[in-house]
Amino acid sequence: MTDTMVWKCEQWFAGQMQERKLFFTEVQAREFASKLNGVAPDLVLTIEPMPIQHVWN
Repeated sequence: MTDTMVWKCEQWFAGQMQERKLFFTEVQAREFASKLNGVAPDLVLTIEPMPIQHVWN
């Protein structure tokens, strides 16, 4: 078993999660988030690493 990580980017709007995307690199996740920056005043983006084992069995 390897320690491969994916990067999870969640979009929160008005306190509710709207969408979750997974990326293979932190750079991809941050580029995606930067494109959405400023789209709506209440849009919050979170980016965090997570082991791929938590995504796929």
